[in-house]
Amino acid sequence: MVSTAPLVVLGEVRTCLLPTAGALTRDEARELLTLMPGREVRWRERPGTLAISPTVAVGVDCDLPMGEDAARIVGTVATRVVLVGGRVLQSSARTRVVRAGERRRQTWSHYISQKGVTEVISRLPERATAEILLAEGYLVGGDRPEVLDMASISERLLGRVRADERLDQSPPIHAGGTRLRWIARVRGQVGPTVQLRLDDDTTRTVRLILREESDLDAAQRFCEDLAAHDWLLTIMAAAFEEADRFGGASRERLDILGPLLQHVTGLWMPGAHTPQSMRALWKELQTEPGFSRQWTTLTDRLRDNVSVAMLDTLRHKAFDTDW
Repeated sequence: MVSTAPLVVLGEVRTCLLPTAGALTRDEARELLTLMPGREVRWRERPGTLAISPTVAVGVDCDLPMGEDAARIVGTVATRVVLVGGRVLQSSARTRVVRAGERRRQTWSHYISQKGVTEVISRLPERATAEILLAEGYLVGGDRPEVLDMASISERLLGRVRADERLDQSPPIHAGGTRLRWIARVRGQVGPTVQLRLDDDTTRTVRLILREESDLDAAQRFCEDLAAHDWLLTIMAAAFEEADRFGGASRERLDILGPLLQHVTGLWMPGAHTPQSMRALWKELQTEPGFSRQWTTLTDRLRDNVSVAMLDTLRHKAFDTDW
């Protein structure tokens, strides 16, 4: 009999701009995100729109690094697509890693019946040690083909949606994507707590400690919400880096920054789509590293820059007319 209590939960969220000119309506989002016929796309209208696709399971039979060794895991990764504000597209993958009831591989029907669960069929150390080794092994990862690759699973789903023929491939902003990897452990008397680390320009790592196993669904939604807002900060900072190559009142600068003011600034709502049990984590992030403080600074600078560029453009037009 398989223990349902997870040793660790592993997750991955990929975030990018939906490649189409306008924000999708509810009906358009439903059509795009219906990954499985007959399964409903969840929709939330306020305070900002949120669409979540049905969950699709991906089978895996691979290794998971565990210190100097590796654990063999077999089961499924649960994947879904999220659309925030009709514009921000995310692919989200998650699996609960549990200790197998038997140390031998079962038939696929056994694993398919447990969506989003992978079983360790290798020998494991005592629970506390196994939790840490499996979590850190996932985050350290590796480039061996036999190792669990949540990044590829997420990227493949994201690519499938981005290539949909209903999208015109003409987004109003040129923006890159980000990757957020997360792990969660259930500790009973401790939690929820969060640790966020920026690994490089586009990759982030999140470590969560949860009080109850029932918080795991909420933890995934928190990580998706966090990834969306981190992406907003990332593309805003990248836009300023590009715009700073041009003059303070240049047309090029206005072309880069203007669309952000029009299409992106209204999407900032940290915690609005995070379940109540996880909202306290946003308070930690508002203090350190100070998400909303950074956003306010960037948006104030954005409005000032756009205003200066527009005034300069109008002044030149008036001068040309008088001349």
